[in-house]
Amino acid sequence: MRPPAAQCRVRGDALQGVYSPPMSRFAFAAAFVCIAPAYAETTYFSAIPDLPVAAGLIESANQFASFAASEDSGLVIASAHGSASPDRVRSFYMDNLSALGWAYEPARRDEDLTFLRGRERLVLHIEAQSSETYLTVRLIVAPASMNAD
Repeated sequence: MRPPAAQCRVRGDALQGVYSPPMSRFAFAAAFVCIAPAYAETTYFSAIPDLPVAAGLIESANQFASFAASEDSGLVIASAHGSASPDRVRSFYMDNLSALGWAYEPARRDEDLTFLRGRERLVLHIEAQSSETYLTVRLIVAPASMNAD
């Protein structure tokens, strides 16, 4: 017989006599079903591991390039496509990138979204073609200032 939870004692760093009622299989399954989509829906670009791919898009296979201008500067280009509408893709990035440290900067071209983070500039070009939306991502890392910014 297990002691009730009120009679639990702590000795050192281990709990002794801990009792917790068993979780029903239904409650466990319901919790798993509710939590799983949050983990399953977020994917990230392989070339830019801290940039999520918008919901409804998939990363385009073998459609990325990386160029290093020097040790501390360069350019990474990646792309994705899918059935999400251009407005939904724009909203996804406008709503989520600030949590990753990106600040929105109005772009010179109306169709691009531009974000800044330190020496990094992220430019998202979103375009509708036929029944799909295409996203081209450019991550530009500027060289460090000689004045040690």
